[in-house]
Amino acid sequence: MIIDSKGQKWYKGNLHTHTTVSDGVRTPEEVIALYREKGYDFLAITDHWHTSENRVTEDGMLLLSGCEFNVGERDVLWGVYHLVGLGFTEAPPLTFAPYLEPQKIIDEVHRCGGLVNLAHPAWSLNTPEQIVPLQGIDLTEIFNSVSDTPWNARPYSGYFVDIMATRGHLFPCIAADDAHFYEGDETKSYVMVRADSLSRESILSALRSGDFYATQGPSLRLEIDGGVVRAHTSPVEKIIFYSNSIYSTQRVAQGHGLTEATYHLQPVETFIRAEAIDKEGRTAWTSPLPVHP
Repeated sequence: MIIDSKGQKWYKGNLHTHTTVSDGVRTPEEVIALYREKGYDFLAITDHWHTSENRVTEDGMLLLSGCEFNVGERDVLWGVYHLVGLGFTEAPPLTFAPYLEPQKIIDEVHRCGGLVNLAHPAWSLNTPEQIVPLQGIDLTEIFNSVSDTPWNARPYSGYFVDIMATRGHLFPCIAADDAHFYEGDETKSYVMVRADSLSRESILSALRSGDFYATQGPSLRLEIDGGVVRAHTSPVEKIIFYSNSIYSTQRVAQGHGLTEATYHLQPVETFIRAEAIDKEGRTAWTSPLPVHP
């Protein structure tokens, strides 16, 4: 946990990972110990079609219940949907079927008190036409560690996030490892959540309200005052602003040890988000936020 200058508590967590219960190479006990050693406050083990439970470990780590429900594995034209259920109070009564309707998965996770994360949409080649009809997606992954090289490809879903935002679907963005191999795909991409306490209820409430940012190390937050957007970060080399406008002279701020950048909204813009990259190449991402010029 980190306490900031305002006395607010920030908790570090990973919301997508795998173990030997499905297709990961580490046991649940090994995975929990690994993330705890790296300073994580909470973790969701999300094996395919196997639900984990909400509990607190003996050394105080919060484990959120989780499961990855994947359908449409081989046909991206029909749609490949990997929907991660998080924090449910009872196991959603779902049985694997290749063409199970994704809306049914979302509805059942919500009925059981959980949140739904649309995992790695770039890796899944998800399109707006596939996702717009779905109701109730709570989160999406703007970055997925195991989708990066050398294990796979298309780890970054910023293009998908922006295209959806132009259509009015402003998905809260997390970063997650989705670790399977534990060869560098673990403890890399995570969320920092501002919450009153380290409890299931408090963490889920903060995720629902957007009190978090996705990161691999840098801190990042946006402040919007009228037509002016300010990004505040830990020291970074580059801050980039993204919106539905295709061009702006203020899009990128570069320098050594930057901790702030300013962006003036254009009349056409309906949303804004930011990314910050430090000297080690680690990135932080905000979710897209609505703006009303």
